[in-house]
Amino acid sequence: MPLSLKKRAQLLNRRWLPLAVSLLAVMFALGCYNSTTGDANIGDSINFKLPALSETGSNRVQMFTEMHYQPSHRVQDVPRILPPSGSVPITGAEVVLSSLDEYKGLVNPGIGPAAGQELYRVNCQVCHGQTLDGNGPATSFLASGGPVPADLTGPLTTGATDGELFGLVSCGGRFFCDSVLQGGETQSPMPEFRRLLSEEERWALVAYMRGLIGGP
Repeated sequence: MPLSLKKRAQLLNRRWLPLAVSLLAVMFALGCYNSTTGDANIGDSINFKLPALSETGSNRVQMFTEMHYQPSHRVQDVPRILPPSGSVPITGAEVVLSSLDEYKGLVNPGIGPAAGQELYRVNCQVCHGQTLDGNGPATSFLASGGPVPADLTGPLTTGATDGELFGLVSCGGRFFCDSVLQGGETQSPMPEFRRLLSEEERWALVAYMRGLIGGP
């Protein structure tokens, strides 16, 4: 019995989608992006355009290949409606502070490190390394003289409070944290994980890191 047009399309999508996803992952891992022109290049033969963000720089275009960072839609799913601006989830809204100093006094609400190891492997290990020393695989792709991943085993991290570590994870690093929390710009290559991970997940990361590096 001949396949319907819809069935053929579904089979074709199943066959080629994994290949397309793998190709995009390689492109974003190895490519170069010019924030002034929007030119993106993969080696010498693949060239395409992305939005040109000359004022804010390329940090505003966060490219992640992990599927859990983007909303996935199944066949015939209706569009997902975003919550109204300023709405509060039934679990309560996270308190966003205005400086790293204000984060120092926060205390872990009892969340253990159980989920932290996998969260670190997926989100942090590529830059900060398996042993948290700042020598992850991504360092070989960073521009010479530019920002580098922090050594999380150093005194700045081991001497930080749990609340301070939570703030650093949330706003994307130490040196631009206050600017980010006050609505300013950042030149840090580290994402603001308050936009990517839940409050509970970030505390799990802190608990996991604390168990490895020690400190207060």
